[in-house]
Amino acid sequence: MATNFFQQQDSARRKTFQLVVYFVLAILILIALVYGLLVALSMYGAHEPVSWWQPDMLLLAAPAVGILVGGASALKVAQLASGGQAVALMLGGKEVPGTTTDARQKRLLNVVEEMALAAGVPVPPVYVLPETGINAFAAGYAPGDAVVAVSQGCLDYLTRDELQGVVAHEFSHILNGDMRLNIRLIGLIFGIMALSIIGRSLMFASRGRSSGRQDSRGGMVLLGLGVFVLGLVGAFFGRLIMAAVSRQREYLADASAVQFTRNPDGIGGALKKIGGLAEGSRIDTPRAAEAGHMFFANAFAGEGLAGLLATHPPLVERIRRLNPQFDGQFPEVRPVDVDREQLKGTRPSRVPPFAGVPTLPGLPQVPVPVLGFAEEAASRVGHVHPEVMSYAQALHDGMPDALRVAAEEPFSARAVVCALLLDPLEDLRELQLAQLKAGAEPRDFAETLRMVAPVLALPDTHRLPLLDLALPALRQMSHRQHQAFRAQVELLMIADQRLSLLEYTLRCVLHRHLDAQFLPQRQTRPLHSSPQKLAQPVATLLALLAWEGRPEPDRAARAFDTGMRGYIGGDHTHRLPPREKRSLIELDAALRTLNQSVPAIKRRIVAACAACILAEQQVTVRGAELLRAVCDTLDCPLPPLVASESDRR
Repeated sequence: MATNFFQQQDSARRKTFQLVVYFVLAILILIALVYGLLVALSMYGAHEPVSWWQPDMLLLAAPAVGILVGGASALKVAQLASGGQAVALMLGGKEVPGTTTDARQKRLLNVVEEMALAAGVPVPPVYVLPETGINAFAAGYAPGDAVVAVSQGCLDYLTRDELQGVVAHEFSHILNGDMRLNIRLIGLIFGIMALSIIGRSLMFASRGRSSGRQDSRGGMVLLGLGVFVLGLVGAFFGRLIMAAVSRQREYLADASAVQFTRNPDGIGGALKKIGGLAEGSRIDTPRAAEAGHMFFANAFAGEGLAGLLATHPPLVERIRRLNPQFDGQFPEVRPVDVDREQLKGTRPSRVPPFAGVPTLPGLPQVPVPVLGFAEEAASRVGHVHPEVMSYAQALHDGMPDALRVAAEEPFSARAVVCALLLDPLEDLRELQLAQLKAGAEPRDFAETLRMVAPVLALPDTHRLPLLDLALPALRQMSHRQHQAFRAQVELLMIADQRLSLLEYTLRCVLHRHLDAQFLPQRQTRPLHSSPQKLAQPVATLLALLAWEGRPEPDRAARAFDTGMRGYIGGDHTHRLPPREKRSLIELDAALRTLNQSVPAIKRRIVAACAACILAEQQVTVRGAELLRAVCDTLDCPLPPLVASESDRR
């Protein structure tokens, strides 16, 4: 694969370390400059020579700058703890409701939904910035709390293909782990620039002092001016850090957008229109200075010092990397007539779902070919190829209208999810509904009953995507509604007294993405890097996967052994526990532990899960969707398993 999700995650972690090094160097330089300013001020009006070496002043400057910059950075990061939503609101964005009737906004939602289904991530909330320039960004700590925001200029001036190219670029940032780095960078840049804010305040405060204190007032003005200038120096270093961290990743995101869509004219056309539009990609909100590195294109008016401080590569160079024949002439830009475009994408030629999952007829019944495909499944995590995009568009267009409309509104979206958790066997389903009727509001129960028939008729290929489509509406619930809804989900899980792993993983996906908003968790770094230390939680997960759909102990044992050998890399001592020993409590604990492992270990876990599910060298649609749901719980988005051109050769 051209882009490896796990390698990009590791690269983002290394970039975070690089960012910390830059930040420390900037603080050291600011300490030296503040020290120099304090010594210079001590010379102001002194009657005796003052030495430039003043240890007391150094002891004052170092902790003062460290506390100021570090405290301001920590405060900003705390303000952005809720993830992408906080960034979008900070920049003036307004969320687009799923029920919007605005044609341009509806086109945007369709494009984002299709891209999310293709990438195997939850559909993110979508925001529009009141800006006439053409720009966009993605923000969040992880795919589960990401948002996508575009300017009004994108809606007004871009065709659907161009808008899809821009959205694909932003989804590349989501999948490559850039968003967490970008939010941290906002906090660090704010801390570095805090000196300019303090200096400006000191200068304004000095105006109110009485004329009888001219010396004091003059000293305050000089101090304020000095601190303000130092703040500008801090801003310079902040912009320099932005440029150093972000420019190369923009080239990667451009290339990924072309890989996703196989249409260089989409993102290329958007870049050309930025060059031809008078407003370009400019973002006028004052807060853009803190987040310039996050945008699709340069948010500032000028490139700065011949591009030294530019947060993005030169526009012409980006276009020529996509289209080497570009002559440098930008088009005249006019608003797009959306009424002439289909709100839904052109329905692609039908791609057989899960054509990329081999049944491997004629191959010997040994695990080696299965392990080879399992590694291929792990390589597809975070990677979207054009056939998947075509399949996602067909999946989006083929979703029953009644369910898609229901998924757009919080009240009916809750009923859709409850219907998804109902057992396919009528007797068990009636037991679940009886429990729900006793524990839910009559209105909620009636809406769930209305959703039962269309959800039961839904193919397995559509169940996880339907949950993904419902998440934006579910995020609009109040905290009280979320508590009641969470209780309903737990009630349905235990009412039939039957363990369905697919229903369990759907519940895990649901809670994980909603808890990020309603029950904010402290962001933690990966804790586990040793495969051997994680062997037991991996065995717990593989045991439940092995028993799923395999009532015979020998078949389940072979599947378990295949998965464990794939994870360990050879022989192992773990044994499959009896079917009745399965425990959701142990599985919850195992998934929490595994989700805290480093990307390289997660790759092995995903490959082991794939090997276990595919142990009999064939897989059902339900098995493939189970694999995708498990990957989602590990923050490893796995797209639909559709054959690429290379698979068909």
